[in-house]
Amino acid sequence: MPASETAATSRAPRRKWYHPLALLERLVIYAVIGYVTICVYLYAMQTSLIYVGMTPGFTTPQAIAQAAHYGLVPWPESPANSPDPAPFEGFVPRDFTHPAPRGTIVLFQGNGGWALDRIPYIEAFTPRGFRTLLFAYPGYGGRPGTPSEKTIVPDARALIRSLDAAGYGPVYVWGESLGAGVAAAVCADPTLPVHGLVLLTPWDTIGNVAQSYYPWIPVKLLMHDKYDSIANLTGFQHPICVIRSENDEIIPPRLSLNLYAHLPEPKKLILQPGVGHNDWPRDANLPWWDDALNFIAPK
Repeated sequence: MPASETAATSRAPRRKWYHPLALLERLVIYAVIGYVTICVYLYAMQTSLIYVGMTPGFTTPQAIAQAAHYGLVPWPESPANSPDPAPFEGFVPRDFTHPAPRGTIVLFQGNGGWALDRIPYIEAFTPRGFRTLLFAYPGYGGRPGTPSEKTIVPDARALIRSLDAAGYGPVYVWGESLGAGVAAAVCADPTLPVHGLVLLTPWDTIGNVAQSYYPWIPVKLLMHDKYDSIANLTGFQHPICVIRSENDEIIPPRLSLNLYAHLPEPKKLILQPGVGHNDWPRDANLPWWDDALNFIAPK
């Protein structure tokens, strides 16, 4: 190219900002920045997005005092005359140590609220012959710490072993929503002394739940917690009851059904017709409680 043409080319005016190609370039750059920003936000905030019921400002004494109004005490209890509350793993009724003909149910709650919101479980389990322990996630209801699969699961397994060793067995596990994923992860250990499992409004994997909310983001690659209930329960050798809400708007029903399809026998599926994720029937006198409990713990 002649020198005169080169000079002319170098002096060619740049596209105006309102030129279609210039606008397209900016749009692509802004879209990429926005996409990356959303990915970074989801990665950084995933704990608070999954464990939305965390109460970091709620102290242990406050939790114990509120629980006492409802007849609940922390488990294990603090020694008598102890000036400071001992570390606890959950809440139980005051008569927890009394005999229960059918054993103990450890409840893993959903991600909202805390133990006092799960008293209806006690009202359903107690007259059916079970004692109940409402497990407390770290960061929930005055329990110190930060919730995660790595912190919750080993702690829960140790608790179940201690209950069995202390003569509170047979031990059964009940998981609700997020707690169903926790329960499945806990029961992945084939040596754990758990005799039956109930999963209420469960998922197959938490990654699939997240993907249903953000189908255009690779959320599975961003998540620390996996909660793969299909993989976790492959070797479970005791009864599993799955309870799903027909119109579940939080956990897509197809994910609950996919989990059930992959579960080993013996298993039972209970459908709560016409209800959503949080409005399933809680009345302790309803027969579905017996359907679930008699399946995992036959009389």
